[in-house]
Amino acid sequence: MKHIAIFSALAMACLLGSCFSDNGNYDYQPPINIRVTGVNEAYTVNPTGDKLQIAPKIYPENRQYDCFWMVIPAAASWNEQADTISRQRDLDYNVNLNVGNYKLRLCAKDRATGVFAYEQYDLYVTTDMDTGWWVLKSESDSADIDFFSETKAKPNIVHAANGHHLQGAAQNLYFTINYWNFNTATLRDTRVNAVFVASNKDLAVLDYFTGKIIRGYEELFVEEPARREVRDMFAGPSDVHVYVGDFVYTLFNSKYDIYKQFVLKTLGDYNLSPIHHSGRALPLLFNTKNSSLCSVSRTSPAINYFVDGNGPLSPKNMNMDLVFMGGRTTAAYNEGDEALAIVKRKDTGKYLLLTLNGKPNGMDLNPIRKSEELDGSLNMLQATHRALNQNNRIIYFAKDNRLYACNLDNNTETAQGISWNSGEQVTYMEFLKYAPYGLDSTWFDYLAIATAQNGHYKLYLHPVPAGNVKPAVKVLEGKGEVKRACFMSQTKNGFYTSTLF
Repeated sequence: MKHIAIFSALAMACLLGSCFSDNGNYDYQPPINIRVTGVNEAYTVNPTGDKLQIAPKIYPENRQYDCFWMVIPAAASWNEQADTISRQRDLDYNVNLNVGNYKLRLCAKDRATGVFAYEQYDLYVTTDMDTGWWVLKSESDSADIDFFSETKAKPNIVHAANGHHLQGAAQNLYFTINYWNFNTATLRDTRVNAVFVASNKDLAVLDYFTGKIIRGYEELFVEEPARREVRDMFAGPSDVHVYVGDFVYTLFNSKYDIYKQFVLKTLGDYNLSPIHHSGRALPLLFNTKNSSLCSVSRTSPAINYFVDGNGPLSPKNMNMDLVFMGGRTTAAYNEGDEALAIVKRKDTGKYLLLTLNGKPNGMDLNPIRKSEELDGSLNMLQATHRALNQNNRIIYFAKDNRLYACNLDNNTETAQGISWNSGEQVTYMEFLKYAPYGLDSTWFDYLAIATAQNGHYKLYLHPVPAGNVKPAVKVLEGKGEVKRACFMSQTKNGFYTSTLF
């Protein structure tokens, strides 16, 4: 993109002079049109070690110019200042920038006339972790992440970047582009691409590109919980929630929030099920103490319950156990807008399938849209690992080392022709949909299945065209046992996308 600004001291002097006298002698000179060639539209460099060398040509050639080069983050706000990295026409710059997307500006001013112009180019400062699979795993009494790109595998990135694993068994991970961290060098809050990682004894915010810990457990709470037991982690509209000890704590991802920690504590009498659905709206949670659908929000100091409203049954005091919940994507680019939940009645033992609003924006509507009774003889109801197809009403499950699909429209179960070695035990199953806006060629739908055997895991990525599971197109392997997998990507346009809701 080309930006040209012209400021001519000579033209201004003539304009002011005309206010006092006008002799009718007009000798206008055409304005100088400053043009630049020899510079690429975009550059990609590593954060340290790379040198950016550019020798531009500036036209008209027979003039003298004062030049300088500037760098500013691509997502900078209107009042953010650019950094000057050189005052020479030819750039010879040893890159010393944080990982991210920037705009590189070449500014030139004609010495004789004061005419000023600049051109702007894309600058990508990245590492080999900009796009790939993040596999959260447990090994012994610790948790870590293995990273897989198209060309290489980087095991245990937390330990590699920080010298230690996270304590305890792996719980969950969550990716955001909106974590704001105070930069001690610039004395300003800086937007950070971050991955929140939780184990049952630890919590950390990692730099997306390096795996380095930005903040650890002790730095993430304004008031440290009484008991160091991380039970879960889930997302809200602009929030990250962690369930530690007996309470949920909330961190608001905003530049304008003075706290960059979990400062809000949700009060109430609750014991939340580990089964839930969350995304870019209020999370759908289930309080096992009163069998009620509920949620948490940064705008409320206590656990919130949905109103009865219209619906096939009340979301309060349901006298049921929550067995399963999964998200569906019924509209493009609106991941998880519908949720399906399987519940079991405590009085009769019957199973119900509930269709829910997957993205509630408030507590004033009943999220239950439909209730159906399920055939209690379905093998799917007794499975320990299940995954809902985001595109239709099919639940995949494993039994006797074979994979099956349960069609919820007609209550039929069919074998999928997929099996594993006799010693491999399924530890994780999830349907992962990746459909970033404007990047159709990179879309995929995978059924991700992880197995464990003798301290090692295999993560199988199965395509599922038309709901049918095909043989895995990729198998990622490492040490430990998989808890969660996620594909994350930074595009050249600065978008960051993830397969998680």
